Amino acid sequence: MSRVNQSNVVVTGMGAVTPYGMGVEILWNALLSGKKALRQVSGLSPKPLVGAPIDFPVTSDIEPKVVKQTDRFVHFALAAAKEAWRQARNPGSSVPSHRIGVVIGNAVGGLSTFRSGTLTLQTGGRLSPFFVPAFIPNMAAARIAMEFALHGMNLTVTTACAAGTDALGVALDMIRMERADVVVAGGAEALFIPELVTGLMQTRALSTVLDPDLACRPFDVDRSGMIMGEGAAILILEREEVALGRGAKPYARVLGYGSAGDGEHPAAPAIDGHGQKWAMTQALDDAGISPGQVDYINAHGTATVVGDRSEWTSIAHVVGTSCAVSSIKGSVGHLLGAAGALEAVVTVKILTDQIIPATVGCERVDPDCPLDIVQSRRAAPVELALSNSFGLGGQNATIALGRSDNGTT
Repeated sequence: MSRVNQSNVVVTGMGAVTPYGMGVEILWNALLSGKKALRQVSGLSPKPLVGAPIDFPVTSDIEPKVVKQTDRFVHFALAAAKEAWRQARNPGSSVPSHRIGVVIGNAVGGLSTFRSGTLTLQTGGRLSPFFVPAFIPNMAAARIAMEFALHGMNLTVTTACAAGTDALGVALDMIRMERADVVVAGGAEALFIPELVTGLMQTRALSTVLDPDLACRPFDVDRSGMIMGEGAAILILEREEVALGRGAKPYARVLGYGSAGDGEHPAAPAIDGHGQKWAMTQALDDAGISPGQVDYINAHGTATVVGDRSEWTSIAHVVGTSCAVSSIKGSVGHLLGAAGALEAVVTVKILTDQIIPATVGCERVDPDCPLDIVQSRRAAPVELALSNSFGLGGQNATIALGRSDNGTT
């Protein structure tokens, strides 16, 4: 894939809000320990289910007025962005505001706000003037720009479960095309709403197993479906020379991006995985690396019967079967539009710490799966990695990441 400017792009900051708690290190330590964030959830659907909701306060560092005017998914995004901004050493102090962009992935917007507004109208109440600005999907990106007074390109990506990865790819291209020097990129999602949960159950994508230890089992022979999580993950992407010039620390390199559509089905992946294969192939070509150079793949790995099979077939076709592969969804759930960004954060940590967390829930790898699924925590030399995200509607995205010489933590 040809690019206007192949300048080096690095990650200088990361932030995360997950069902484990606030912060990247809390997430990372939980994953390394094999801890699950899953539990039984009731009251959201006709039957109980297992999920990973966020049930702790996340707004202590957000202005009360902003909290009141925004939905939970925006709260998650702001909290994660603040952590990433701090780790990146406040890029706005030395980079002109019009050279700092924002790209956020989101699948469903502020459904809890929309739902409460509907109930308000049904009971004869009045809606707040901030009702619409609270729930529209672009408000996470907009509020991040307001928080840090950023005046560069401001975009929202809504490619379902691929949105977080697509946001990173768009950010990479913005920097390469000289549209920005720094981009705040990632995804945010608040998902535990009755209508959404029940609707996903109707697609038969959600696991109905009520034991949290068995509910989500990526690549396992007995996998039965995904479970939902929620939260946000933000990465600060930056032109390398700008980062080094202002004394920021590069944690990883962002090397390439691929995106492709199946063009076949609203809810199921293409049987032959052509969209997934093309997204991975584009990412490799864009990064200028060969399949044999890939050490690790952070799989989409939702634990659906069809989805996992499609992905392992696609990975084997494009990259081969020798690199390590894992999924974090058995630990933290599926964050839909935020999943790809969260998995990119985890991939950066794998690159810096040279440790791959276990694919929690995978006890017996499906005998049809030819991949090297990481079933227990593994120390491994990882220099080059891919992170896959595949979404409803046949949206497929892959980001290629590499270890930074300065990226040890």
